[in-house]
Amino acid sequence: LEGRGVDARRIAQFRIGYAPAERTGLKDYLINKGFSETTLIEAGLLIKPDDGGATFDRFRNRVMFPIIGLRGGVVAFGGRALEKDARAKYLNSPETPLFHKGALLYNYAAARAENARTGAPLIVCEGYMDVVALWGSGFTTAVAPLGTALTEDQLALLWRACDEPVLCFDGDKAGLGAAWRAVDRALALLKPGKSLTFA
Repeated sequence: LEGRGVDARRIAQFRIGYAPAERTGLKDYLINKGFSETTLIEAGLLIKPDDGGATFDRFRNRVMFPIIGLRGGVVAFGGRALEKDARAKYLNSPETPLFHKGALLYNYAAARAENARTGAPLIVCEGYMDVVALWGSGFTTAVAPLGTALTEDQLALLWRACDEPVLCFDGDKAGLGAAWRAVDRALALLKPGKSLTFA
């Protein structure tokens, strides 16, 4: 994080953490705190193997980004792998009773509050680190979809906060593809006074 210019203040602001590499570190800790294994599976924190083997932590050796729901509580996590050969660079919590990834945006509650305070439009970028970097550069209305193309529900959230959010995806092939998919999805939903801008 320091190598990417993320200082201690921003680490605290975004509540960025670390999931240890142990296979059952979180499981053992939370069960000792009185949580049931069933609850931890339902919350997406543990994986129950199909072969009936012992449950284990979903997130291991990852930088952890809490995903905050619309009511201000943590509803899920995103984890960035620290091993170069990890199967998934980013791993999100699965769908749970509290978390529907197509219906939320990373950092939405904080960005919406900043939009209300400053009037600056919401800026939609690609990922967690993009949001953190933009905030560190003074763009405090940044949000990101959660590993998916922008959904109708996410567009509705954006338009609830501001009339013309700015989509700021990477300039590579994947980013351009994401921008075109957003255009396709938004065209059917456009209303008077509700549009999108692209950076």
